[in-house]
Amino acid sequence: MSTFTIIISIVVVVIAVFIIFGFAGLNKVKGLIIGKVDLSQLEDGVYTGEFKGYRWSNQVEVTVSNHQIVGLKIVKDVTFRIGDISKNLFDQIMQRQSLQVDTVSNATVTCKAYLKAIEDALTKAKKK
Repeated sequence: MSTFTIIISIVVVVIAVFIIFGFAGLNKVKGLIIGKVDLSQLEDGVYTGEFKGYRWSNQVEVTVSNHQIVGLKIVKDVTFRIGDISKNLFDQIMQRQSLQVDTVSNATVTCKAYLKAIEDALTKAKKK
């Protein structure tokens, strides 16, 4: 085998792995249902939530005060972060005070992953 053939083979394998990793779980995460959260039932505090799902796994911190979401912060971001998706999404959530928001165009799966992590955090904030 020539050096050129070996290099081409390695490149093909790397591309194949990247494609498999990039698309694994895509439909599963895209199909996630985001639950409604009753903010009147939330205790003040800072809560950590996470979503574990392939390359969209992430961890967020949600600050609740006076039954409102007053802060959203990414603790651990998705594997392939894309621009200002989280900022646009978080701005919508803060503005509407709801997880029932429009996903950012061409980033539905990433948005759903962030929303699930936020939902997880808010679940922990419910009054006991």
